[in-house]
Amino acid sequence: MHQRLFVGVCEALLLAAAGPSAGPGAIGAERPRIGLGVGFQPPEFSVKDLDGTAQSLAAYRGEVVVLHFWATWCPYCRTEIPELTELQEAWRAKGVRVLAVSTDADEGVLRQFVAAQRLAYPVIADRSGGSALAEQYGISGIPATYIIGRDGLIARRLNGASDIVDAVRAVLGRTAG
Repeated sequence: MHQRLFVGVCEALLLAAAGPSAGPGAIGAERPRIGLGVGFQPPEFSVKDLDGTAQSLAAYRGEVVVLHFWATWCPYCRTEIPELTELQEAWRAKGVRVLAVSTDADEGVLRQFVAAQRLAYPVIADRSGGSALAEQYGISGIPATYIIGRDGLIARRLNGASDIVDAVRAVLGRTAG
Protein backbone atom coordinates (compact mmCIF):
# COMPACT_ATOMS: atom_id res chain seq x y z
CA MET A 1 0.00 0.00 0.00
CA HIS A 2 2.81 2.45 0.85
CA GLN A 3 4.49 1.70 -2.46
CA ARG A 4 1.27 2.40 -4.40
CA LEU A 5 0.77 5.68 -2.48
CA PHE A 6 4.39 6.67 -3.19
CA VAL A 7 3.97 5.96 -6.93
CA GLY A 8 0.70 7.93 -7.02
CA VAL A 9 2.34 10.93 -5.33
CA CYS A 10 5.29 10.76 -7.77
CA GLU A 11 2.95 10.68 -10.76
CA ALA A 12 1.01 13.68 -9.45
CA LEU A 13 4.23 15.63 -8.90
CA LEU A 14 5.50 14.82 -12.39
CA LEU A 15 2.21 15.89 -13.98
CA ALA A 16 2.18 19.12 -11.97
CA ALA A 17 5.77 19.90 -13.00
CA ALA A 18 4.95 19.25 -16.67
CA GLY A 19 2.29 21.95 -16.66
CA PRO A 20 -1.39 22.18 -17.49
CA SER A 21 -1.10 20.76 -21.02
CA ALA A 22 0.33 17.46 -19.82
CA GLY A 23 -1.58 14.43 -18.75
CA PRO A 24 -5.08 13.23 -19.33
CA GLY A 25 -7.80 15.80 -19.80
CA ALA A 26 -5.49 18.59 -20.94
CA ILE A 27 -7.40 21.12 -22.99
CA GLY A 28 -5.81 23.51 -25.49
CA ALA A 29 -2.31 24.83 -25.60
CA GLU A 30 -0.25 25.74 -22.57
CA ARG A 31 -0.35 29.46 -21.70
CA PRO A 32 3.04 31.18 -21.72
CA ARG A 33 4.57 31.69 -18.32
CA ILE A 34 5.25 35.24 -17.20
CA GLY A 35 8.89 35.85 -16.40
CA LEU A 36 12.09 37.56 -17.47
CA GLY A 37 13.91 34.73 -19.24
CA VAL A 38 14.03 33.87 -22.91
CA GLY A 39 10.80 32.13 -23.90
CA PHE A 40 8.77 33.78 -21.15
CA GLN A 41 6.01 36.34 -21.54
CA PRO A 42 7.36 39.59 -20.06
CA PRO A 43 5.38 41.48 -17.44
CA GLU A 44 2.73 43.70 -19.01
CA PHE A 45 2.69 47.41 -18.38
CA SER A 46 0.72 50.45 -19.42
CA VAL A 47 2.42 53.82 -18.97
CA LYS A 48 2.60 57.16 -20.75
CA ASP A 49 5.68 58.22 -22.64
CA LEU A 50 7.14 61.74 -22.57
CA ASP A 51 4.67 62.83 -25.26
CA GLY A 52 1.72 61.63 -23.16
CA THR A 53 0.99 58.65 -25.42
CA ALA A 54 -0.02 55.42 -23.68
CA GLN A 55 2.53 52.66 -24.21
CA SER A 56 2.03 48.97 -23.52
CA LEU A 57 3.41 45.71 -24.83
CA ALA A 58 -0.11 44.60 -25.76
CA ALA A 59 -0.33 47.48 -28.25
CA TYR A 60 2.65 46.06 -30.15
CA ARG A 61 1.57 42.41 -30.26
CA GLY A 62 2.57 40.90 -33.61
CA GLU A 63 5.61 43.16 -33.89
CA VAL A 64 9.18 42.83 -32.62
CA VAL A 65 9.64 45.17 -29.65
CA VAL A 66 13.03 46.44 -28.55
CA LEU A 67 12.49 47.37 -24.89
CA HIS A 68 15.59 49.35 -23.99
CA PHE A 69 16.53 50.51 -20.47
CA TRP A 70 18.98 53.43 -20.39
CA ALA A 71 19.83 56.84 -18.90
CA THR A 72 21.12 60.14 -20.28
CA TRP A 73 24.21 60.05 -18.03
CA CYS A 74 25.30 56.58 -19.25
CA PRO A 75 28.00 56.80 -21.97
CA TYR A 76 27.36 53.24 -23.17
CA CYS A 77 23.65 54.01 -23.50
CA ARG A 78 24.42 57.06 -25.62
CA THR A 79 26.47 54.97 -28.05
CA GLU A 80 23.39 52.82 -28.73
CA ILE A 81 21.16 55.74 -29.77
CA PRO A 82 22.09 55.49 -33.50
CA GLU A 83 21.20 51.77 -33.53
CA LEU A 84 17.89 52.39 -31.80
CA THR A 85 17.12 55.21 -34.23
CA GLU A 86 17.94 52.94 -37.18
CA LEU A 87 15.68 50.21 -35.81
CA GLN A 88 12.79 52.62 -35.24
CA GLU A 89 13.05 54.35 -38.61
CA ALA A 90 14.54 51.90 -41.13
CA TRP A 91 13.13 48.68 -39.68
CA ARG A 92 9.59 49.90 -39.07
CA ALA A 93 8.41 48.25 -42.30
CA LYS A 94 9.73 44.94 -40.91
CA GLY A 95 7.54 45.34 -37.86
CA VAL A 96 10.21 46.49 -35.40
CA ARG A 97 9.34 49.04 -32.70
CA VAL A 98 11.58 50.62 -30.07
CA LEU A 99 10.42 51.59 -26.59
CA ALA A 100 13.07 53.26 -24.45
CA VAL A 101 12.70 53.33 -20.68
CA SER A 102 14.85 55.97 -19.00
CA THR A 103 16.00 55.43 -15.43
CA ASP A 104 17.00 59.09 -15.06
CA ALA A 105 15.96 60.58 -11.72
CA ASP A 106 15.38 64.05 -13.19
CA GLU A 107 12.65 64.10 -15.82
CA GLY A 108 13.56 67.68 -16.81
CA VAL A 109 17.08 66.61 -17.76
CA LEU A 110 15.63 63.66 -19.66
CA ARG A 111 13.22 65.88 -21.61
CA GLN A 112 16.02 68.29 -22.55
CA PHE A 113 18.21 65.41 -23.72
CA VAL A 114 15.43 63.80 -25.78
CA ALA A 115 14.62 67.14 -27.43
CA ALA A 116 18.27 67.95 -28.16
CA GLN A 117 18.93 64.49 -29.60
CA ARG A 118 15.59 64.39 -31.47
CA LEU A 119 15.05 60.78 -30.50
CA ALA A 120 12.78 59.09 -33.03
CA TYR A 121 11.29 56.54 -30.67
CA PRO A 122 9.00 56.73 -27.63
CA VAL A 123 10.76 57.40 -24.33
CA ILE A 124 9.22 56.48 -20.99
CA ALA A 125 10.38 58.24 -17.82
CA ASP A 126 10.38 55.25 -15.49
CA ARG A 127 10.26 57.03 -12.14
CA SER A 128 7.87 59.86 -13.00
CA GLY A 129 4.73 57.74 -12.88
CA GLY A 130 5.90 55.50 -10.07
CA SER A 131 5.84 52.52 -12.44
CA ALA A 132 9.37 51.39 -11.65
CA LEU A 133 9.62 49.32 -14.83
CA ALA A 134 13.33 48.80 -14.26
CA GLU A 135 12.54 47.02 -11.01
CA GLN A 136 9.70 45.05 -12.60
CA TYR A 137 12.11 43.89 -15.32
CA GLY A 138 14.97 43.07 -12.96
CA ILE A 139 17.31 45.73 -14.33
CA SER A 140 20.40 46.06 -12.14
CA GLY A 141 22.65 47.78 -14.68
CA ILE A 142 22.23 49.75 -17.87
CA PRO A 143 22.05 49.59 -20.77
CA ALA A 144 19.85 46.52 -20.80
CA THR A 145 17.61 45.46 -23.66
CA TYR A 146 14.82 42.95 -24.05
CA ILE A 147 13.86 41.91 -27.55
CA ILE A 148 10.31 40.64 -27.57
CA GLY A 149 9.26 38.54 -30.55
CA ARG A 150 6.09 38.80 -32.60
CA ASP A 151 4.60 36.07 -30.41
CA GLY A 152 4.91 38.31 -27.35
CA LEU A 153 7.64 36.21 -25.75
CA ILE A 154 11.14 37.33 -24.78
CA ALA A 155 13.48 36.33 -27.60
CA ARG A 156 16.72 37.90 -26.31
CA ARG A 157 18.07 39.83 -23.35
CA LEU A 158 21.15 41.97 -23.85
CA ASN A 159 23.14 43.28 -20.90
CA GLY A 160 25.56 46.15 -21.39
CA ALA A 161 26.45 47.79 -24.67
CA SER A 162 25.47 45.33 -27.39
CA ASP A 163 24.90 45.07 -31.11
CA ILE A 164 21.14 45.50 -30.92
CA VAL A 165 20.67 45.49 -34.70
CA ASP A 166 22.34 42.07 -35.03
CA ALA A 167 20.22 40.73 -32.19
CA VAL A 168 17.02 41.98 -33.84
CA ARG A 169 18.19 40.56 -37.18
CA ALA A 170 18.65 37.17 -35.50
CA VAL A 171 15.17 37.36 -33.99
CA LEU A 172 13.66 38.22 -37.36
CA GLY A 173 15.58 35.31 -38.86
CA ARG A 174 16.80 37.25 -41.89
CA THR A 175 19.32 39.89 -42.87
CA ALA A 176 18.42 43.53 -43.19
CA GLY A 177 17.94 44.76 -46.67
